[in-house]
Amino acid sequence: MQKYQEFIDSKFKLVSIAAKRCRELRSGQKPRIYVASKNTARIALEEIKAGAVRFENLPPIKKKLIDESQGTTDAS
Repeated sequence: MQKYQEFIDSKFKLVSIAAKRCRELRSGQKPRIYVASKNTARIALEEIKAGAVRFENLPPIKKKLIDESQGTTDAS
């Protein structure tokens, strides 16, 4: 994962982005760079490495805590 560390901070995020790009390639989208492979996973990873795949980091979701004694929610 060292090649992707500059812009992807976790291997789970890398897998998620690559899986989505694999689905796009399998549904008929053309590769954005030349890769001497027919394997969609290899193509997706090489595209990510080359910076040809755009993605957005979203802020974390705030969870609501439920006060069990009163049955109300508290947005902390």
